[in-house]
Amino acid sequence: MKPGITFTVILLLLLAGCGGAKTEETKNTSGIPPQSTGSSKPSSGKLDACGLLTKADAESLLGGSVKEPTTTRNENGGTVVSQCRYSNAAGDKQVGLLARQSPTTAEAKQVFGNARSAAKDLSGADPQTVSGLGDDAYWTGGNLSQLNVLKDDFWLIVTARQGKADRLAASKEAASKILSHLP
Repeated sequence: MKPGITFTVILLLLLAGCGGAKTEETKNTSGIPPQSTGSSKPSSGKLDACGLLTKADAESLLGGSVKEPTTTRNENGGTVVSQCRYSNAAGDKQVGLLARQSPTTAEAKQVFGNARSAAKDLSGADPQTVSGLGDDAYWTGGNLSQLNVLKDDFWLIVTARQGKADRLAASKEAASKILSHLP
């Protein structure tokens, strides 16, 4: 499954868990870089995936300059879902984050557990536990090739494609950088 389609499928699943909502999608075409404070929560107190996966991190991970990010954001009640995706000019290297912030840590843990239970049906492969990242983490290979990380009230879905490099290793490297930006 292509990375853009993967994010769309996961976003739809996450939104289904949110119950419907207001969604915004933007692609920066102004030539002016987005202003990121490096914080995951902008002044309104809501989640910003591009504050967790910064352009500088994407350039470091992909080994060169990247296009402006493609982003989406959805809010419903206390749950916020935010996405940030970068790619190099050729489009053969990409890194992305889909982040879901729940109103409580208990809800985040429940939603994360439900997703792990459904992972095999969605990806065609058993989820693989990954240690050393966040409070809990697993890899779904198969059709998805994504790293899922639970940290406090955040569920982070990380995908990284760096040419023919190992996607799990690339996603783990990206997740480490993303986790360093969490409050």
